[in-house]
Amino acid sequence: MKIVSTLVLLVLLAGRQIAAADTINIGYMPVINQSEIVAEATGLYKKYGLDVKLHRFQTGPAALQGLLSGDLQMVEAGGVPMLNLAAQNLPLYFLVSGGINTPGYPAGAMMIRPDDTSIKSFQDLKGKKVGQLGKGTITYLWLWNATAHFHMKRDDFQEIFVPFPQMGGLLASKQVDAVYAWPPFDTMIADAGQGRILVNDTAWNPYAVVNAMIVRKEWADRNPVEAQALVRVAIETGRWIDDHSDQARAMIGAGLGLPAKVYEKMRMFYFPRNGYQLMPSIWDFYYLMIKAGQLQPYSDPRAVIRKYWIEPAQRFITPALAKIGKQPDPVVASVLKVRLMNLPAAPENYYAPWER
Repeated sequence: MKIVSTLVLLVLLAGRQIAAADTINIGYMPVINQSEIVAEATGLYKKYGLDVKLHRFQTGPAALQGLLSGDLQMVEAGGVPMLNLAAQNLPLYFLVSGGINTPGYPAGAMMIRPDDTSIKSFQDLKGKKVGQLGKGTITYLWLWNATAHFHMKRDDFQEIFVPFPQMGGLLASKQVDAVYAWPPFDTMIADAGQGRILVNDTAWNPYAVVNAMIVRKEWADRNPVEAQALVRVAIETGRWIDDHSDQARAMIGAGLGLPAKVYEKMRMFYFPRNGYQLMPSIWDFYYLMIKAGQLQPYSDPRAVIRKYWIEPAQRFITPALAKIGKQPDPVVASVLKVRLMNLPAAPENYYAPWER
């Protein structure tokens, strides 16, 4: 009897482990281009029979640690962490675009106090204190583009590292003269009367892959049906956000606990309608990070790009589009013609097969 009971117990425990493994754990952060909140609110996970549990993290590194430890199966991260992860040869796939910035959909903005009449252009920040997120972050790197674009030196202004939520207070108290803020914090700063936009960062960075889906390779290889379903959800969610921006703002605002006066006005990024990342942008990040001393050159960069971006996209995104249908995307077609600042050659030299 004891042996039978033990066997029954082992079977029950095995069943629980299988059930737990069937749950897809997704990490997201409280920023507006994380579309998982919308995917859940619109029922897209259920549409594809996915049992998903969302986990909120305050920082990207914490979410990525959850992915690398195996506690999560998917997170979203930007071009900078993706390139760093690829440099470490970690077993991951970089899949669907989690949004891009464009002149029509700007990401960040340099903000100054509303009553400051001494600063009329980016060049007027010379000798000033500028609050930005931190060394190695996207704002830190894009300030290299900004200073190059405006023919300035990086030490022309003093940089104060500050988290987004604290930027408005530092600006209003005159501890800094400007801040480099991202949505929804730019809207929050403006709504509180603490700052106004001096210039959008698309002035020096016309477009970029802001975020993308990252999944564990071993999980996707073992669960290709579920992985492709996640890809389809991500593409359909992105299309829905583009087509229903006001409703998406309300869903994201509710998920992030934002007041209506903020989420109704906050800026949204653009989601490529076919899910693919824009590869000239990834290459631009690569060269920028090397220039800024944030990444050692890959021994074979094209092989790395192929391994982490091209082949996974062909394996998961291309067949997903075959099922849900590819759509015209004039926004992507337009920005792909732009030669980004750090690319050594014309954009077409960095196109993926789906961009040619």
